[in-house]
Amino acid sequence: MKKTLKQYNSLIKEIKELNEEIERMKNKKYSYEKDSVTGSNSEFPYQPMNFNIEGIVTIDTTVKEKILINRKYKCEEIKLEIEKFISDIPDSLTRRVFRYRYIDNLEWLPIARRIGRHDESYPRKMIHDRYLEKID
Repeated sequence: MKKTLKQYNSLIKEIKELNEEIERMKNKKYSYEKDSVTGSNSEFPYQPMNFNIEGIVTIDTTVKEKILINRKYKCEEIKLEIEKFISDIPDSLTRRVFRYRYIDNLEWLPIARRIGRHDESYPRKMIHDRYLEKID
């Protein structure tokens, strides 16, 4: 569970990035393409010539879009599991320490100060680590 907890802030960023990428794909359904080809006259003398071609190409993004959407839902599921795990902690102080650490992404010293302590090892060792050892 400790590895899963550490992913929380990264999951939030990944969900945001996936949403942005999905939006970009929805807005980009067509592409303007230009190229040049070599050909010749259709009659004698067959002289080589260069021709410029251009046009609009339809881009099929449905498969990639589905992959991104599925990944986004998996990230959201894990994020909700972490939030549920933290909200299900019965002790208020322990729940606050986990919320400060993982959801608010605070370091141990600011957490200690918020709970009225000055020693950063207290919330880390006495509350956080002991709780994780108890559930594992």
